[in-house]
Amino acid sequence: MQYFLVSNDPDRRARWHDRLKAAGLNVTGEYDPSAVIVTIGGDGTILYAARNYLEPRILPVRAGSSKGNRAAFDVDQLVETLQALEDGHAESSSRTFSTLTAEADGKELEGGFQALNEISLHHSSPVLAATFAARIEDDTTWEFPELIGDGVLVATPFGSTGYFTAITGETFTDGFGVAFNNIHTPADTPEMVLCSESVVVEVELLSTKRSSGAVLTRDDDDTPYELSEGETITIRAGDRTVELLDVI
Repeated sequence: MQYFLVSNDPDRRARWHDRLKAAGLNVTGEYDPSAVIVTIGGDGTILYAARNYLEPRILPVRAGSSKGNRAAFDVDQLVETLQALEDGHAESSSRTFSTLTAEADGKELEGGFQALNEISLHHSSPVLAATFAARIEDDTTWEFPELIGDGVLVATPFGSTGYFTAITGETFTDGFGVAFNNIHTPADTPEMVLCSESVVVEVELLSTKRSSGAVLTRDDDDTPYELSEGETITIRAGDRTVELLDVI
């Protein structure tokens, strides 16, 4: 088995690359699609790998002060765990997660607006509310012609343990979830809607206030997409998947 290491700390990556090679493990310095990506860090490192490598197989490993809840084990167990896997004394299990994508006029935003956790609309100013419309088309169709509040997000099962559960207090294991974030108008707006993977969510920015408008964000990417007044964005299942491994 071949491994490719990813870390937000270059020194840590280099150190563990050398340790795995010294232990006789097959480690590559350049990404090979057949390799298992070992992410050393936290949930953000997983999201980085999912965003930057096509159809990745990821083995998450906690390191440093990470509070991430998706890692299989701690970095000090890495050599021992991989050797047990290679020697047949341990087995791997996996789960494949769908991604989300955001589109405008049938084209993906900025040539690749994919997300493993969630795609979220919110006002770019923390002191202002967003005014937007939403349409959720699944087995049932929900229409929200005008919503005022902090925003809305569409989450995957992988992302349901993050921002989604912070808003709703719930998680889910299948399909996608739509969470309405602190909507005060109308008051009877549901906190969440659970949907199938076939759902199509449309959001439209109805108006902006002062000099600050709404933005669309994905996962932990710090480059948001700035929405224009009257612009409609479609959020649906993406064409990429991410396989997450565990060692048992």
